Amino acid sequence: MKLEKANAIPLDNLRDIFTGSQLSTSILEHNFDLEAMFDLVTACRVIKENLRRQVYYLETPHTGYYLKVSTLVRSKDRWRHLLLPHRKWSEWNNLHRLNELGISAAKPMMKGQNKTSDPAYFFLLTEEVAGRPLEIKTGEDAVKLGRFVARLHDRGVYHSDLHPANIIMASDGQPWLIDVQQVVILPWFPFRLRMHNLGNFLFNIRPIIAGDGIAGKLIDGYNSAANTSLTRARLERAAEYHQRQKYRSRSKRCCRNSSQFMVVSNHGLKGYRRKSFSWSRQDLQQALEKGKPLKDSHVLAYQGACLKKRPRRPFHKNRCLVSWKMSRALDVRGIPVPTALGYFAVGNINCFVSELIDNGIHLNEHLSSISEERLKRRALKKLALWMQKFYDTRVWQRDFKSDNILYSNGKYFMVDLDGVKIRRVNQKQKIANLAQLNASLSNAISLRDRLRFYHYLTSGQNPSKQQRREVYRRVWDISRNKTTHYYDLDLDQLWKPGRSA
Repeated sequence: MKLEKANAIPLDNLRDIFTGSQLSTSILEHNFDLEAMFDLVTACRVIKENLRRQVYYLETPHTGYYLKVSTLVRSKDRWRHLLLPHRKWSEWNNLHRLNELGISAAKPMMKGQNKTSDPAYFFLLTEEVAGRPLEIKTGEDAVKLGRFVARLHDRGVYHSDLHPANIIMASDGQPWLIDVQQVVILPWFPFRLRMHNLGNFLFNIRPIIAGDGIAGKLIDGYNSAANTSLTRARLERAAEYHQRQKYRSRSKRCCRNSSQFMVVSNHGLKGYRRKSFSWSRQDLQQALEKGKPLKDSHVLAYQGACLKKRPRRPFHKNRCLVSWKMSRALDVRGIPVPTALGYFAVGNINCFVSELIDNGIHLNEHLSSISEERLKRRALKKLALWMQKFYDTRVWQRDFKSDNILYSNGKYFMVDLDGVKIRRVNQKQKIANLAQLNASLSNAISLRDRLRFYHYLTSGQNPSKQQRREVYRRVWDISRNKTTHYYDLDLDQLWKPGRSA
């Protein structure tokens, strides 16, 4: 294994971890000698390091070892391990139980803890599993993996964190588990739980699946080994459920103390902000007083930030708080939005602060400025794929007009997020969005461009000619009822014969 100089650390640093600690050797390796291992170590490096956990790799001529150190820096961690002492050694116990069940997993070597240190810590030493990271390139790989998961379930093993990073393909081609912290051994494994766990696994391995038919092969391998009748449709629904759960949990982090965000409650200022954003109440007050108006008087620009302010009203929704939450929700779904910096409530005013996109222009202005046919097609296709991303991730913008879409540096950004909802988008709502977009673009966008955009948007659905015409008719009927002169759009002129040629 090649050692990265940036992550290399002195071996004595690891010796200090063991010094003064209570040590226990695994019954699987009762002859293990710690000092003999240190004498053989040629290099060591940091794999992962943060305030609460550190992972080190120790390299020897014959094999390698992983040292996982957990530091109890938070009071809630200390209380958790005091009240639930079994949680401290859950991975250690799981590795031994998996060995008893005949499941291939990393070999535990030694565990230890130091209660006298400040802060206290405990650690686990395991032997490296020789092999390669999990890859699923062929149907045979998928079948083999499906059988492996079926074997886990048949022996009562529920792994709630089963994903590619926790599986190694050994030299004999068999999968091995390397991180079993979140494993539970059950006396009975119901069918519903099998589908839930396998759906989570399918969701996690999707980024490394090489082809569309691979998922079917995974199910075939599982069914043949477990004698079940799982279908791909049911499994896809289970995977979609886990996707929504992941979106939901990551979105909620913006309203609590986390690695990126923090709760603000001091000196009359309440709300949430990014840890990298350090405005005080005085900075916010100056922005409200000296900010340059961007949109009417409630959207201001100040020192590279965009400030949206709204008065607090009883029985009215907090539009700034909605914008803060939805900005995070769209960000975790991979939909570009200006970076949200903070939400604050001061006095009778609610404020949402986001990154100011200086060189951003509205969608209508961007598309109207493109004269070359090839470039316009490319821009429309990119816009269609961007809009489809909304529907694929269950995002609905009630006000999908060009004024709420900015273009900058080759990307489209959604702004004015208080009209965004997370929900399944039906056909009626999609048509309403198309009508809003259609009515907010000028005559510089020809009829052929508009029809071509719809073709890009529905490229994977293949609607019939009659279905397309029905959508066109409804979109145009809705567009006629909107005020379009603001965008320099004349529907009668656009429909004149020869304009789309």
